[in-house]
Amino acid sequence: MELAKICNALGNETRFKIVEALKNKTIGTCCGKIEYFEEGISVADVVTATGLAQSTVSQHLSVLEQAGIIIREKRSQWTVFFLNKKLLHDFCESLRETLAEESACSDEKCCKP
Repeated sequence: MELAKICNALGNETRFKIVEALKNKTIGTCCGKIEYFEEGISVADVVTATGLAQSTVSQHLSVLEQAGIIIREKRSQWTVFFLNKKLLHDFCESLRETLAEESACSDEKCCKP
């Protein structure tokens, strides 16, 4: 898992909103909820929700997919994207561990904890 690649992908506001929408199931074609594709979204769903051009949405989804954050599946004529929940869980754990490490210097005279 590449923490920097995932952070970079999530560092873009539009991509972060796409991930939030997948997590919260707020993009979809029925009553604002994702139902038709279980917990996935199509490019058309994201285009409708964001108002962005299809090519722009496809680029954002590609970055998220390359980082491993979303998984692409073909469902008949639709391409549907799902959150990679395991990767996101592992990412959060790794980030927590990385940020919780003690500083290199533990001398209280020069470094405050």
